[in-house]
Amino acid sequence: MALVRWSPLPGLETLRQEIDRLFETHLAEFFGDGEMGRVTWLPRMDVRETDTAFIVEVDLPGMAIEDIDVHVEGNTLVIAGERKLERAEEHLGMARYERAAGRFHRAYTLPAPVVADKVEARYCNGVLTVTVPKAEAAKTKRIAIQAA
Repeated sequence: MALVRWSPLPGLETLRQEIDRLFETHLAEFFGDGEMGRVTWLPRMDVRETDTAFIVEVDLPGMAIEDIDVHVEGNTLVIAGERKLERAEEHLGMARYERAAGRFHRAYTLPAPVVADKVEARYCNGVLTVTVPKAEAAKTKRIAIQAA
């Protein structure tokens, strides 16, 4: 007897995958001929804020550094690129492709002024980490409380 993973709502995972695929591919066509019109997938992205900077982490496994573009436009961080995957055209058996390939474009408007010329990007183990320093006026300042 084979073990089968139990799911309280059969097909829910498949539905989620189909909705993700709809938003990552087909919906991009509605954005027209601009950058979003050529997007074929969207990498997952986390954004954290510290007192002095915004830290953005993007999952980009299997990508070459030269295929990734990072730049700042005003207060908007833009991360774009293209992942290329080699796939065999002929198969002797069953094949299933779930890894996305093609162009991506992520833009995130940061909620405070930033110092664009001090942005740092590091790529390690398939994760791109971008540190965007806040402008001096946007940094959190601790106010000392004096006893009366």
